[in-house]
Amino acid sequence: MGDFLGYLRNMKGHRLTIKRSVTMNNQQTVVSPDRACYQVRVMNESRCFETNSQNNVLASMGWAENSPVPVGCKGGGCGKCRVKVTSGTYLSKKMSRAHITPRDEEQSIVLACRIFAQSDIHLIPLEA
Repeated sequence: MGDFLGYLRNMKGHRLTIKRSVTMNNQQTVVSPDRACYQVRVMNESRCFETNSQNNVLASMGWAENSPVPVGCKGGGCGKCRVKVTSGTYLSKKMSRAHITPRDEEQSIVLACRIFAQSDIHLIPLEA
């Protein structure tokens, strides 16, 4: 974990916030520093998407028309890509308080275009 925190300290100009792990079935998600690729699973979707810590979750879904998460401005301004992360660990960039409140963040409700997976994650798309 020390190497990871050092990495974050050296990311000058980036505003990333460490988020807590979200557990499912009382099993803690473990972040493995040597694992570069993670899976994103969307509730009620048969597809699984691959991502890494460098791409935001929405971009990893391909900004596609048939994306299981609604796509809007792609920069956190519209709030269309609201999701609830039910398990996994992620980093997040600053999000508009017009769309994500501090209470939302406590409940792992975030914008998919502003989070970066640090482990496999599961999410539920929410209506904006």
